[in-house]
Amino acid sequence: MDQDNRVMVVECQDYDVGRIREIVAKGMERLGYQPKGKIALKPNVVCAFPPQVWEPTSITSLDIVEGVVRALADQGEVSRISVTETSAIGNPTRYSFHWSGYRARINKLKSQVSKPLELKGMDEDKRVSKFIGGKVHDRVRLGRTFAEADSRIYLPKLKCHCVSRMTGAVKLNVGIINFDERAIRHDFLLDQKIGDLYAVGRPDFVVMDAITVGVGNEAIPLPRKLGLILMGRNALAVDLAAARLLGLSGEKDVPYLAEIISRGYQPGKLEQIELMGAAKNISDLDKFAERIKPYNEEFYRWQDVNTEFERMKSPLRLLHGPYSDASPAKCGTGCIMGIKMYLAFLEKYAGADAFAKAKSSLFIIGKIKEPVDATGKNVYIIGNCTRVELKNPNRVVSMRNCFVTASDMFLAIGNSTGIKSPFFDPKFLVPYLSGMLQGMAVKSFNGRYLQDISYYLQNQLFRKL
Repeated sequence: MDQDNRVMVVECQDYDVGRIREIVAKGMERLGYQPKGKIALKPNVVCAFPPQVWEPTSITSLDIVEGVVRALADQGEVSRISVTETSAIGNPTRYSFHWSGYRARINKLKSQVSKPLELKGMDEDKRVSKFIGGKVHDRVRLGRTFAEADSRIYLPKLKCHCVSRMTGAVKLNVGIINFDERAIRHDFLLDQKIGDLYAVGRPDFVVMDAITVGVGNEAIPLPRKLGLILMGRNALAVDLAAARLLGLSGEKDVPYLAEIISRGYQPGKLEQIELMGAAKNISDLDKFAERIKPYNEEFYRWQDVNTEFERMKSPLRLLHGPYSDASPAKCGTGCIMGIKMYLAFLEKYAGADAFAKAKSSLFIIGKIKEPVDATGKNVYIIGNCTRVELKNPNRVVSMRNCFVTASDMFLAIGNSTGIKSPFFDPKFLVPYLSGMLQGMAVKSFNGRYLQDISYYLQNQLFRKL
């Protein structure tokens, strides 16, 4: 499984499209990548909302995307460029494309570049089944535009992650499958799931947006200036270098990277990477990492729920127990991620003062062995695995999914905590419903629904009968 382990690090202080175009063109040449045919560009557009609920640092910059598109359009053997993505569960990708500015930028670029250019949400595209034979997924269905591309370029945004420590190129593979398969084992087996997806989601080239990185929670990250672009032909190598920039050892501190290394993918450690450009060695990476310090409470914002409740002097509390009677281990990558994202969105929308004035409430995840006296609090039961003996609760709301997403919580909890939810704000809700209905119409006309029904009949219903 050996690959090209070179990682090129280039200083780029500003989001200048012309400069980015030049950097990418030189990077492709120096790293020996020659794009041909149909190119699929996979950025990070995990979610985008109206400005009062969203931080642009959560996604790959539009200027990075445009710079790469323009660099590719200059390549004679490129025949078509597709920008394709699946947003987070519960968010129609076309909705994220709208609020992020991707749709407007790509529509503008179509008339300015010499190659056909399209923007495609994988959640609306017909799917192609691919065998994996992994620990979680036997096979997955990929968007046809992505699956049938002659070459794939990943455009990750470097940022911290509230349960996986970091988001880079490898974790971008969570966005190559649709909501139904994305939800499968997005729990304590998330790292194994990402390991499976790496078998079908290994890009031919990576351009990482590390000009401004996101710290804290990946959904509402706080920006810090790093001023770098990382490129390479090996996603694992790029991520190991990027992890060091966040103060992490990728092979030890980032569990999904450790998982794919354990499967034999190379390089197995940072020392096996050949650094090029502005960073010639690991010491150079450490010097660049100084730019985004300190590693203070802001750097770890919404990494621990009760710490944030205490910061805002809120009467809300979380109880987090094991997911199984057979082990003291807690699920660190399922419902807990959903609640961290949900609460981070709430703080962005309603503010810290709203948390201080909230109704006394208790969130519970996992198995709590001792009886819990809720003393008149509202109680929110989160996840299939959660079991608790409650005394004196006021209102009990149960969300029995695995995993429970932030979207699930917005719907089930509403404004009952006393914190105003953005979901019912017309500025949020009207475009959201419009995007959902438009996506349904597209899937009705392009045969996607019929394809999904056929797959269900062949692979699920008939087996049950």
